[in-house]
Amino acid sequence: MNKLFILSLLITLSSCTNFIRPADDSENVRIFFTKNMLEQATVKDMETHCAFKGEVIGSEGHWYSYLFLSNVDMTQGALNDVRNKATEQGSNIVIIHQVGDFLTSVTFVGQSYFCKL
Repeated sequence: MNKLFILSLLITLSSCTNFIRPADDSENVRIFFTKNMLEQATVKDMETHCAFKGEVIGSEGHWYSYLFLSNVDMTQGALNDVRNKATEQGSNIVIIHQVGDFLTSVTFVGQSYFCKL
C-alpha cells in the first residue's frame, strides 16, 4: 500500500511540472555560446565596449520531473531561466561559457552584459 501511495504521489507531482517560461521583458536578451579561441577573442572585445552585469546560471529539470520533460523542454526552460535572470540584472547579452547537460537537468553558466546596440 505504501509503495502504491508513493508511486501515485510521484506521478501526481511530476505531472504538474512545466518548464520555466520566459518573462515578458526577457525577449530582448540575446544568448551566444563560445566554443573556441576566436569566439573568446570576441568576448574580450565585447568586455571593452559593454558593461558587465554579472554571472548567470540557468537550469531546468529536477530528479522528480526529468522523466516527464523532453530534452527540448529542459533546454528551452534553462535558456528561459538565463534570459529571465539576465533581464533582472539589466542585461541584453549573455555569453554562455559552460553547458551542463546532465541526465536529470540542463544547466547553462555564463556572463551577462549590457551593450548599446
